[in-house]
Amino acid sequence: MNARNTFFWLALAAVLFIAILTHQRFGRPPPPGPLKVLPGFKAPAVTSISVQLKGQKLIRAERTNDAWRLTEPVSYPAQPASIESLLLALERLTPAAIITAHERQGSPNSDEEQGFVSPQASLSIQQDNSRIFQLEVGARTAPGDQLYLQVVGVAGVYVVDADLLKEIPRAQDDWRDTALVDLKGLAFDHIALTNRFNNLNDTKVIELQHYPANNLWRIVNPPKDARADANRLGDLLQQLESLRVKEFVSDEPKAELEPFGLQLPQLELALARGTNTLVLLQFGKSPTNDPALVYARRGGRDTIVTVATNALGGWQDQVDAFRATNVIDLPDAIAAIEVFGQDRFSVQQQGSNTWRVLPQNLPADAAACKDLLSALGRMPILEPLDAVNDSEFARYGLAAPTRKYIFKMAAPSASDTNPAIAEVDVGATNDGRVFVRRADEKSSAYAVKLADVQRLPVASFQMRERQIWNYSDDDLARVTVRYQGKVRQLVHTDNGRQSWALPPGSTGAIEALAVGETMHNLAQLTATNWVAHGLQSRAPYGFSDNSGQITLELKNGAKPFVELGGPSPAKSLYGAVTLDGEPWVFEFHPWLAQWIQTFLLPPP
Repeated sequence: MNARNTFFWLALAAVLFIAILTHQRFGRPPPPGPLKVLPGFKAPAVTSISVQLKGQKLIRAERTNDAWRLTEPVSYPAQPASIESLLLALERLTPAAIITAHERQGSPNSDEEQGFVSPQASLSIQQDNSRIFQLEVGARTAPGDQLYLQVVGVAGVYVVDADLLKEIPRAQDDWRDTALVDLKGLAFDHIALTNRFNNLNDTKVIELQHYPANNLWRIVNPPKDARADANRLGDLLQQLESLRVKEFVSDEPKAELEPFGLQLPQLELALARGTNTLVLLQFGKSPTNDPALVYARRGGRDTIVTVATNALGGWQDQVDAFRATNVIDLPDAIAAIEVFGQDRFSVQQQGSNTWRVLPQNLPADAAACKDLLSALGRMPILEPLDAVNDSEFARYGLAAPTRKYIFKMAAPSASDTNPAIAEVDVGATNDGRVFVRRADEKSSAYAVKLADVQRLPVASFQMRERQIWNYSDDDLARVTVRYQGKVRQLVHTDNGRQSWALPPGSTGAIEALAVGETMHNLAQLTATNWVAHGLQSRAPYGFSDNSGQITLELKNGAKPFVELGGPSPAKSLYGAVTLDGEPWVFEFHPWLAQWIQTFLLPPP
């Protein structure tokens, strides 16, 4: 036998040896096809699962009405996501290799080598209240990325991905629900706070009641009958729902509560419906070595836990911190605003961003309507006035208010009227403050800033559409400006914003770019606000028969014009246009007034 043949047979023997060794250690690969470790296993059909961890108490969870609950080692709500994740992993579990019973008989120490003498975990899963699957989780294989798994009643051992261990709980608390309370579906209408944080002997009680008729929370104890801050209360309830258990401390039914500060809790929070308490949460003192945590328990449960202290700060405030900070909180879906002021009118929404003033039947300015909703919906309270009686209402000018603003939602049907959801009455002014009240509050009033009230309309004409006309630059042919007995004409020489010039034969010069920008804004003239209307309104705002006038001469022959009045307190100019056969007085934007005076008016 030559050297080449000797080398060939040695190499072949080595390959066969490695193949036999691999086969004996890891078994043979599974037959082709999607072989499942648990054929017939359906995660949604599982009704209970038990996990026995090595050296620990049995963990058992049961599903009732699609909700998981731990029954061992303690009765407690479970984390459904963790359990469902394990069940889904088992349903999809396929083996990387199979070691048959015959192959295991050839290795007398296979149970010990594969970790089945003392398994990492034993699982018992009941499906449809009849079929039971039992699994033993053995040791990891030598590389560590796989592990041995045995199904009780099935001959042989499976080699599966070691990621399965990530789905199996490693401690008895791993499947506990860490949420202290779940507010979803909890129909409570009463919140009671008992606060002893500052002094255990000084108990402060705050009670809030929800009134579904107007969807408001009110402070009913101390007996202020004041509106609660719905936004702040919503934030506090959201923080409460997101509060998570840091550690499960004790499940003893008769645990001594004094060491945890729970014999006389520093804070108690009860959520109730009527007189029926749905949830009672108690918070005690902090652990000696961790002031960032506080001991807590839930009424009806023996379990004592720790939670983060900073999530409770808002519940420890004084009663005034729960009061509403705005006069009114308006929902987004306001369909109509009724106003009693200099005249009676309403603005009603007739499209996504279209409003109309009725009964005057004027197009309403969408921005003005939005500003009205914003001005009242965010009007801050300077000072709440409690226990207001009839004589005080009269003193505040609220027995016969000067103005009323009523907000209405969309009608349920075309034959119904818009239901009113809120009314704000405006009373007297005193030292830069105005007194207001809500019609649904019989014993409360508020002082607000005068400047905030001055933003509110008092007459229907103020709500008219503020865009007076809207032409393009190319629509303009010529502009004639008359002012203090002088006349000036400007000609649009070409399309575009900068093509303006004096007519042939004129003297002087213009700044074409500045004139173009001024004319562009005059072509799309918009009032800052409407000031007055009617013939009687001309003289008070500086208009006369000799008032200045700017006439736009359009290429189609139309000649819209705007009159120039006197100066306004806002360092602008008053303007007047004819609408519906009468003059309407408005304020120019200050920058446009400045440009008109600088670039358009005839020079001295």
